[in-house]
This record gives sequence, C-alpha cells and structure tokens, in this order.
Amino acid sequence: MPIRAIIFDLDGTLRVSRPSWDEIFIREAQALGVPVTPESHRRLNRWIHYFWASSEQLRRWLRTYGESEDFWIAFNAERLRRLGCDEDCVRTLAPKLYERLNSLEDTVEDVVPDDVPPTLEALKARGYRMGLLTNRRDPLNGYLDEIGVAPWLDFALVAGQIGAWKPSPEAFLKAAEAAHVPPEQAAYVGDNYYADILGAKQAGLLPILLDPQGLFPEAQNPVIRRIGELPAVLEQV
Repeated sequence: MPIRAIIFDLDGTLRVSRPSWDEIFIREAQALGVPVTPESHRRLNRWIHYFWASSEQLRRWLRTYGESEDFWIAFNAERLRRLGCDEDCVRTLAPKLYERLNSLEDTVEDVVPDDVPPTLEALKARGYRMGLLTNRRDPLNGYLDEIGVAPWLDFALVAGQIGAWKPSPEAFLKAAEAAHVPPEQAAYVGDNYYADILGAKQAGLLPILLDPQGLFPEAQNPVIRRIGELPAVLEQV
C-alpha cells in the first residue's frame, strides 16, 4: 500500500545537539587520558543507542537512581567500560567526567539541520501527513515552534503523555492512528535502530533509519545518511 504519512523521531533526527554530547564526551575522556579507537568508539555508540531504547538497564537504573547525579555517574562509568577502561580507571574518571560534562551544558545548542526545513516543505507539498513521536517524558510546550518545525507537522506525540514508549508497538500504533492511516501506510524515520526501527517494524510501519555514521549495517530496511535523502527513498518504496 502507498505511504501516506511520515512520522519522525525528534532528538537526533529533526533536532540535534551541536556539538554533540558524543563529541564532548570523547574529547573530555581523551583529555583525561582515555585511549579511544574507532572500534571502541563505534562499540560505545551502538551501546548508547541500545541503552536509551527503553533497555532493561535503563529502567533498572531509573528505579535505583532516578535522574540523580548517581545515574549520570553510572552512565559515564559504563561508557568508559565500553571504551576499554578497567575498573580502577572507571572509579576514578566517571565522577570527574560528570563534573566536566555538567559544566559544559551551556555550550551545547539545539540545532535543526539545514536540510530538514526544505525536506519537510517538499514532503508536505507532495501531500503526506506528517507528525512526530518522541520518547521524551515531558510535554513539548511550544518547543517545536521554538525550533521552527511545527508548521509542517500535523501532530506531535510525547511518550510520557500517551503512556507508551518506543520500541513498544503501542507507541507507533498510536502515532499511525494520529496520522489517520493504517500502520502499513505510515513510515517512521528515526536514528535509533533499537527504539525506532525495530519498534516501527514490529508495529507494521515502514522503518527508515537515519544513520549518518553507518553504525548499523545489519539494518534490513531503507537507510539514509541525512534527512535530505528522504524524498528520493520514499519514491522507491
């Protein structure tokens, strides 16, 4: 059946951080003497995608720590392990990295990539219904207007408000319902293979992976490196 609706992820897809928190973490870790290889960096980034996809580890840490300082220190500790640090290194550097990253929060900007607005405009002109499904907890409260993407979106669903979190199929089915199309007539575009792609596929939507770093060669679905490639991909499905 033809695709009639396109539903987007928000963070990492329509909106990115510049510099990215990955860039900042790697820079600060290296400044503290942590060796980083292309393979360890790739391993770390794949784990981060998995972790934030409502993983059991994430849920367990939230039950244990909430969103406290201890949560973020534990997160940094696990990132250091993925880079190959031993436990002495982890115990010493995880709290230091928390302090350094926390002090740099004001240096990070929310940015809509340059190709996003013209791509959304082109897709809207083709008659697609478009919306957003994000795993954020809190209401967006005008944020989409603030970053300038609201005019092209027909709806926006926040997991914390609808009570369903990606990769749960329920979240994607609610998004298709909001788009007024059956799941097989909706595409979902996101950057997290575990949350966005596997979840959308299970719900019956067409998953399209935004993978600028080529982290997921195993993906058996359309893959783009930038949002500007989306219209051409849609013409082929």
